[in-house]
Amino acid sequence: MMLAQSNSAVEGTGAGAEQSIPPAFLGRLPIENIWQFVLKLSYLEALVFVAFGVIYLFYGWRVFKALVIINFAGIGMYSGILLGGKLGSSLWGGIVGAFFLGIICWPFMKYSVSVLGAMAGAILGGAFWRIIGLPEGLIWCGALTGLIAGGLLVFSSYKTSIMLFTSLQGSALVVVGILALLSDYPDLSEHLSNVIFAHMFLLPTLLVVPTVSGIFFQQKLLKRENDWAMPE
Repeated sequence: MMLAQSNSAVEGTGAGAEQSIPPAFLGRLPIENIWQFVLKLSYLEALVFVAFGVIYLFYGWRVFKALVIINFAGIGMYSGILLGGKLGSSLWGGIVGAFFLGIICWPFMKYSVSVLGAMAGAILGGAFWRIIGLPEGLIWCGALTGLIAGGLLVFSSYKTSIMLFTSLQGSALVVVGILALLSDYPDLSEHLSNVIFAHMFLLPTLLVVPTVSGIFFQQKLLKRENDWAMPE
């Protein structure tokens, strides 16, 4: 009887080990959702993505205060829409949420940058986890490591934390915009889709490489500038 219980426990450890992990942590990299978003972008929207992405990549540090406000206003709007929908008005919920977070982040700029740095670190951590081929079901481990590292980075290097989140956002905008432009050609779109889904490390790599390059170039440009803050 004890042997039977032992065998069942071993089987549970093997086949059901994944079920012991909280369902919220079992998410996979949403390649399909990202690709569907890319396909829905119009030609003009793709150009806007690329243009703003280049600004983020090379001059994000120069206007970081404005970008922090825009980011928190966007987070507030999204959260307000979700909450407002339950309370009867998604529109007013979005407006109030955007205004509230957009205003409140200003006096807490350093902590706001820390939050954005943590989010950027989580995304990069998950991307690195996928690039090196570690188990996709445990991608949350890489994301959690990046979240902690990105959140704490601001307290050791404020400028690097700023360059991290601006470069990541710029990289995402540029990559999505370029893929959307290329996907306008039906034959090329099908080929790109096949390559991206056949090589799951490709999309995270396309995100990481411009991010690292953006941090490098921002550091180079920063050394030539006397004024660190956003121009008045």
